[in-house]
Amino acid sequence: MGKTLKKTDAARIPRARNAHGRQRQRLIDACISALHIYGPSRTTVEKVVAIAKMSPGIVRFYFASKAAMLVASLQFLAAEFEEQLLEPVARLKLNPVAALELMVDLYLDPEIASPRKVSVWYAFWGEASSRQEYYDICGQKDERFAALVRELIERMIIETAQPHLDPDGIALGLIGVLEMLWQDFAFRTEHEIDRRGAKRRAMAYLRSIFPGKFSAALAAEPKSFAAAAARAATGDRFAGWVYENHGLLAIERRELFQDTWQLIGHAAHAPAPGDYLSVDLGSERALVVRESSGSMRAFRNSCSEAPHMLVVAAFGSAAHFQCAVHGVQFDLQGLRVGGRGAANLTRLDLRMAGNLIMVRSLLRARPAQSEEDPWQDFALAAGTRPLGEPIETPIAANWKLVVEQWLDLGVDATKLKVGLRSWSVRSYERLLGDGADFNWNRRFVAPNHFIEERPDGCTILQILPAAPGHSVLRRYHYTLCALHREARAAQYLASRLNPAAGRAAIAVAESTQQGIVLFGPEAPHGAAARPAAAEFRRHLGAIVPAMTCERPPHDLR
Repeated sequence: MGKTLKKTDAARIPRARNAHGRQRQRLIDACISALHIYGPSRTTVEKVVAIAKMSPGIVRFYFASKAAMLVASLQFLAAEFEEQLLEPVARLKLNPVAALELMVDLYLDPEIASPRKVSVWYAFWGEASSRQEYYDICGQKDERFAALVRELIERMIIETAQPHLDPDGIALGLIGVLEMLWQDFAFRTEHEIDRRGAKRRAMAYLRSIFPGKFSAALAAEPKSFAAAAARAATGDRFAGWVYENHGLLAIERRELFQDTWQLIGHAAHAPAPGDYLSVDLGSERALVVRESSGSMRAFRNSCSEAPHMLVVAAFGSAAHFQCAVHGVQFDLQGLRVGGRGAANLTRLDLRMAGNLIMVRSLLRARPAQSEEDPWQDFALAAGTRPLGEPIETPIAANWKLVVEQWLDLGVDATKLKVGLRSWSVRSYERLLGDGADFNWNRRFVAPNHFIEERPDGCTILQILPAAPGHSVLRRYHYTLCALHREARAAQYLASRLNPAAGRAAIAVAESTQQGIVLFGPEAPHGAAARPAAAEFRRHLGAIVPAMTCERPPHDLR
């Protein structure tokens, strides 16, 4: 990773390019080497110029004394630490997981933590009690580092809703772990140091306090992590492997979909007690049933005897549910009928957004006080009814690629840009008459819903993961039109004006999927992209840092 950092302008220590600056830097580098070998007390001008292969007299041209040269060397190391570690990590502090991962990676990187430089830091600390200038430089560096660590730990405590944790104690523990690893580096040669192992030990400390937050941390090749962190911060395009990896798909299902509300359907599809809906959401098989009291309940659509689908039909009505394989019965409350020690159906979290039914998993803890609900301010207009059953379309493209295409097309815009008055526009205006308003409200709800509200009704697109490189698009159409024929015509015309909903968009997504897998992302990293698409990638990278890596981490290969 050290080589990668050298190529990154934001992480590079600026060195003077003229001859005067290069010679001064050459003396500083030689002084650091002499300090590593001899220590501050035994380092002399003669030893420095011998390492630099320069004449003794040239030292006086750049430094008034040996003490000034030592201070300049310490200042260089402090500036290097500031610019190669503190600044890049601070830029990611709004994403504490990525920031802490990058901090550990950089703190233990040979560019900063070489045996030569580490031994110099400790040598200066040994002299700091008698030299105020040494103490000031070392102390300021450590104070800035400690403050940044504490801030990141405090953000992690807030993000994970663990107010009982002590940020000072945890931050001190992490600093202690890193310091102990540095001390070990100081007494070894480079080829004896196991940097990967050191980083794993440091991350094990963080994982023990924040379980589940650093599952894929630093599993990537060390040289790729700084670039990955930069990509996470800028929202650059993902590498091709992110769109076809089996292991990553499992992480996405757990980290992205189980925690988010997923649309199941409309309450009108289950109006009476015993009515049910079932759907495969990619991360859960959901079964929603209206019980005798009239309230809705959601369960995992899986037999408790074996994890196979309990109810196959998408809609229906039943007094109870019976497994066709094991003969086991469950009532409308998910309780098993008969049998000792029998397992009931697994409950799912359910909520209503107006008349829309939303579910998510109950398996994962989520901090209620910090949870953002993107569906909170959404509800269908009064009188809106379903226009048939949801329509499913398999797509030979990764779900993320479909979302990126939606956002690149600008489907998050709040106003439809009609452009030329096409046949679809004229027909829509004739059909709706005075109600034909083209200020359609379009918005994206992370991670996988696109909503379009129109004068005739509403369309919700839901893209779900099916397999690596494959997804399922579910279209939910709702109408305000009184007549079914008019409703169908208006929905058809609206679909022609939606660049994300047509067959051409699906064909482009599938072609792009194949091209990314074969050739990688066509656009270079850092290429201009719509802000919404970049923000989507930043959102995913913050939750699943492995996505930002150039190559799949070892545990995903």
